[in-house]
Amino acid sequence: MTADDEIQPYLVYRSSGRQMECALWAVEAGPKCLALFLTAEAAGRYLDNAGLRPVWKSLRPAKPQLLKIIEHCLLVGIEHAVLEPENDQARRLFNLQQVLDAARADENGASG
Repeated sequence: MTADDEIQPYLVYRSSGRQMECALWAVEAGPKCLALFLTAEAAGRYLDNAGLRPVWKSLRPAKPQLLKIIEHCLLVGIEHAVLEPENDQARRLFNLQQVLDAARADENGASG
């Protein structure tokens, strides 16, 4: 994975105490996926269209925090993320384990 391959996505989330819940997206009976957005505006449209404001907000986590979120998603059985979800479609589907593996390989290559 190169820097050109990476995106710095926004997440839609809500917090309750020290817990954070990220927005998930699924088509009908399909698996639940972590919802990612390229811009704050796209995340805002999602919040507005889904009627999630003011409880839910958007956030652009730094890479280390994003990788921790991905790790947690995998631990609870969420294996994919979607980019720019709307109604019944999304721009791209990502396998979270592959994203995490690529990020780790990139980190190991940079440090070794």
